[in-house]
Parts: sequence; structure tokens; C-alpha cells
Amino acid sequence: MLRKVFAVVLMSVSVSALAQSAEEQLQRKLATIKTFSASFEQQVTDAQHQLLQQGKGQLMIKQPARFRFETTEPEPNLFIGDGATLWFYNEPLEQLTIYDAQNEVNRTPFVLLTSTKPELWQQYDVTRQGEQFVIRSKAADSPVKQLTLSFSGSALSKMQVLDMNQQLSEFNFTLVQLNIALEDSLFRFEPPEHTDIDDQRQR
Repeated sequence: MLRKVFAVVLMSVSVSALAQSAEEQLQRKLATIKTFSASFEQQVTDAQHQLLQQGKGQLMIKQPARFRFETTEPEPNLFIGDGATLWFYNEPLEQLTIYDAQNEVNRTPFVLLTSTKPELWQQYDVTRQGEQFVIRSKAADSPVKQLTLSFSGSALSKMQVLDMNQQLSEFNFTLVQLNIALEDSLFRFEPPEHTDIDDQRQR
């Protein structure tokens, strides 16, 4: 991923030091966020910057490794992780897909939002521009190529996700609440009766 080869050793060392500094600064910011809750508006554009989709929903994060991503528009969907299991529930179709969290989340930079494990951070390059941090995967097969986090003070205000197909998803957060009590039950999912379940963990 966007690997640069520098002919001058001094320049390489300088760039590496800056990247390490940005990584440490981002880790410090994220360490202050024990829980995060916000509404969002989402826009998805293609490689030609054409609008593909708009949406609304809510994001909740709780350390360690728990998140709840819920869309209300254009249709209700739910994506929940508790660190061990991921549940993706398509409400209109009454379909639930279950994944192993480590196999899926750990392959994307989203894992950095809820993990301080050095072996995971070593898989990404982090750069900083003002209050904006750009996280790029070093793995060529990563489904998410780049994650950009923008902060307003200590709060996350915007998130941009560039995937392997060059589609860009932008999330603008409002009604942000930091470090409030969030029940653990928000990060688990019990499927409604008659749900069609596809358990990918068994494959």
C-alpha cells in the first residue's frame, strides 16, 4: 500500500519519525475515548466522485473492541461487534450474517479505534495533517485502503473510508457524546424469531 522508496537514508528516517509521532498522537487521542456515541450522515461516492448513496444512522463505540453501527436510512441495518463476534442484520430481509471478529475487523484499520495492540498498529501507516489523521493499510489485500479520522478537540467529528474499489464513504458526526455509560447489551445481538441465519464462523 502506497509504499515509498527513498533514495536518501536521512529523508527515510525523517519520514519514519514523523509517522511514528502521528501514530502516538492518534493513540493518545483515542485512549481518552472510553465510549463514543453519535448520530451520522453518510455519503458514498465512486472513483469518479459520483454520488452513489446517502444515509443516516448512529455509531456507538465502547472500549475494548465493541461497536454498534446502525443505519436508519436508506434502510435499517445493524452491524454489531463485541470483540469476538460480528453480527450483520438486514432488517428488511430478516437476514443475519455472523462473522468471527478477529478474522474480519483485524483486517481493516477500524480495529485501531478500539485496540492498542502493537502488532495491529504495525500493520498501518499513520500520518497527520492538523486535526486529521490518515491511516493506510500496508496489506495489498485489505478491503479498506484508507481510513481518515478528523477530530474537533477530543471528539471524533468526521470519518472517511476508502475501500479497495475506490469508493469513498464519508460520515459526518453530530450529537456527539463522549465517555457516557453504554450498556454491554448494546453490543450483543439476539436474532428475532424466523431470522434467516448464515454463520460464517463455521466455514
